[in-house]
Amino acid sequence: MDSFMAHHTILVIMQILAVGLICFLFYLGYQRQLARRHEFSKAFLDKMSSEEFIALLQTSAGRRSVERILGTYKPASEWITDAIRRAVFLAFIGAGCLAVYTVEDFTGAEIFLAIGCLGLGVSLAFLVAAGLTRGRARRENDEAAS
Repeated sequence: MDSFMAHHTILVIMQILAVGLICFLFYLGYQRQLARRHEFSKAFLDKMSSEEFIALLQTSAGRRSVERILGTYKPASEWITDAIRRAVFLAFIGAGCLAVYTVEDFTGAEIFLAIGCLGLGVSLAFLVAAGLTRGRARRENDEAAS
């Protein structure tokens, strides 16, 4: 292996490690958000008596508010925003992998082609899901207004 090939191999490994580090940091932020939500919901439920909690769950608005506190309810707009955010993230990963595949010439570069195509395909799937969710939310809002 000549020095040119070794240099490119090291660059590719560093790119993979950088993407892995970014994904790990996103994961840590997500876990921190879940821990904060859990602590808040635990403190909220500890302050309520069982009679208050039952009375709250007997109404649909109360059930929705408890679902929001517990983190199990997401309005359609939040689902759409999350899907678009994931789609953009995966599109950039896919485009980056395809760029590495087209620019670099080394053994095993086909994995970048596969990851790039997979990333762009899943990104497209998230965008389609966001569009379908938006259409369903509009229909539900129109039916509720009627």
